Amino acid sequence: MEINDKQLEILNVAENLFSIKGFDGTSVRDIASEANVNVAMINYYFGSKEGLLDTLITVRVENFKMDAGSLRGIVSPMEQLEKMIELYVRSMNSNRGLYQVIAVESTIKRKLLLSDSFKELKHHNLKVIEEVVQYGVDRGVFQPGNSYVHIHATLMGTFMNFQMNYLFLKSTLNLDSEEAYSDYIETELVYYLQKNIKALLTYEN
Repeated sequence: MEINDKQLEILNVAENLFSIKGFDGTSVRDIASEANVNVAMINYYFGSKEGLLDTLITVRVENFKMDAGSLRGIVSPMEQLEKMIELYVRSMNSNRGLYQVIAVESTIKRKLLLSDSFKELKHHNLKVIEEVVQYGVDRGVFQPGNSYVHIHATLMGTFMNFQMNYLFLKSTLNLDSEEAYSDYIETELVYYLQKNIKALLTYEN
């Protein structure tokens, strides 16, 4: 989908307002005012607030796709798995705005889960995880029989927990800023997930 700079600016403003006021609590006029454009321009580009949301989901979803090509050059199955987890969490963390909205806004969550672009994203990422796991199994490093669907759920579920409990965890972990929280996710949380998923994949039943 081709998006020009003005459309992207409007989408960024809308995403921020949705996260603060909710989808239903944000009007097209609110978005227009914050983006310093008129309502007619938003209607021209997106048709409606719902059309704007659909475009936002489609644009953001592209950012969540794991790059399988960047993993295939890594020979070690363990290093490939570690890199895959790092890329997955960092891609989600770099788009925390939308995930924050999803965590608290049921209207957007329903829209996202039902969208073709999100379904295609899940199929893509599941395929990448499956390939990484199977690569390790074929080389005798990982035990067979582990579900790549469960691994995906572990990655997504853990990250979403950090989104839904942002204020509580920020205080509990003694993190004093948004940047510190983001850095924690991309270091400590990544390490935790790497350690646990490696243990799962190498555990002998």
